[in-house]
Amino acid sequence: MGTPTASWEPRWCGVFTERSPGDSKIRRAPRMRFHFTVAVGLALVITAAWGQVADEYQVKAFFLYNFTRYVEWPAQRFNSPSDPLVICVLGQNPFGNALEEAVKGKAVDGRTLVVRGLSDLHPPCTCHILFVSASERKRFQAAAGVVRTAGVLTVGEAEGFVNDGGVINFKLDDGKVRFEINVEAAAQEQLHISSKLLSLARIVRK
Repeated sequence: MGTPTASWEPRWCGVFTERSPGDSKIRRAPRMRFHFTVAVGLALVITAAWGQVADEYQVKAFFLYNFTRYVEWPAQRFNSPSDPLVICVLGQNPFGNALEEAVKGKAVDGRTLVVRGLSDLHPPCTCHILFVSASERKRFQAAAGVVRTAGVLTVGEAEGFVNDGGVINFKLDDGKVRFEINVEAAAQEQLHISSKLLSLARIVRK
């Protein structure tokens, strides 16, 4: 990123790690059948209609990409209009190369999308989205203060993640990927979430 302005000091979340799409340690999700429905006015998939087998983490990767389109970050999170929007994955990467493929060649408001791995959480933080897999929840709980009030959209997949201060949490419901949004946590992070996205979520106030 560019040189910080006087009013903004970039906050790194942790140590970036390099990942290979072929890494044998990547946890593969079971193949599942999802049914999709496209909400009117949104290129955001919620339930399936593909009539094909889709990997759970392919679906979640698609969601993460779409979250970048329906969430606005505080202006001070970026030093210039050309700064990328950074999606971080904490610890073990459950996506394989699905997340990189979901954002490949795409941009939001002129910003390229970048995927980075984090080996740990410590200040400062430059992630705009931080995905926390179920296996990393305890690590997030122990270091949640690093990203709190840093303007980070935290996304998890473990029961109770929103109680930990997370903003969005994925839930599996009868083979469908759904999500809940903690609107109070979003407000604390100064994130503006589109009413279209809110209308598709279960709203939580914690």
